[in-house]
Amino acid sequence: MKIRKKTPSAGAPADAVQEFAAALGNPFPGIELFDRIGDIVFFIKDQEARYVAVSETLVLRCKVAGKRALIGRTASEVFASPLGDRFEAQDRRVLEEGLSIRGRLELHLYPDGSEGWCLTWKEPLVGFDGAIRGLAGISRDAPAPSRPGPASEALSDALTYIDDHLDAPLRIPDLAARARLSAFQFDQRIRGLFGLSAGQYLSRLRIGRACDRLRHTDASLSELALECGYADQAAFTRQFRKSVGLTPGAYRLATASRLDPAPAGSGRRSSG
Repeated sequence: MKIRKKTPSAGAPADAVQEFAAALGNPFPGIELFDRIGDIVFFIKDQEARYVAVSETLVLRCKVAGKRALIGRTASEVFASPLGDRFEAQDRRVLEEGLSIRGRLELHLYPDGSEGWCLTWKEPLVGFDGAIRGLAGISRDAPAPSRPGPASEALSDALTYIDDHLDAPLRIPDLAARARLSAFQFDQRIRGLFGLSAGQYLSRLRIGRACDRLRHTDASLSELALECGYADQAAFTRQFRKSVGLTPGAYRLATASRLDPAPAGSGRRSSG
């Protein structure tokens, strides 16, 4: 699949962003906000998957002297193997393919021996030339039921399986069995983590994957339909329009032009 390089749009919006960034003394505005939130780790990484900005929470959990001790290092150099290697491989997939990570349940082991389950989000950072220049992400401590142990490990495995097999038929009872839960229990755990039913969670992941591919590749709509688990292009287009408010083709044109993909006056708000 060919990664699509977007042509930067000319005009006032891009100029305004550049002027705003140039006027700031801090190249990563807003990171101080995350320094004050103890249950969220925030980070920015460059094209080589190296930390270029981190929040204070990661510093505290890694027991290092300060942020400078983490800057320039990759996840495999900060976290113990095999978890560090897995995190870095995940980073490189985001950087190379433009695929977002949305609420993946992961076990984090810190250098001081402590551990905890986190929900991780990662998004590629795209430059004005359309190339992926890095990524930004957060890891938020999972709610209390998701504590270290076999139950959380099984649920994490099930969620990872979903993310890795969005092109396959995914039935809630089968996924629940993979998580060693009943279908009802699985749905309740998903609701507790994400505020969505299990079916809504699957749909959000599929549409999110489609948005990633529409923004970053020139893949045909029929290819995207299959990759995102839809039987055909028509079914894909119906569900995409229902979720996003635009057809896939219109969304691709809007994001290629750096326009807000939400239709004017639609009243839709991002679900995050």
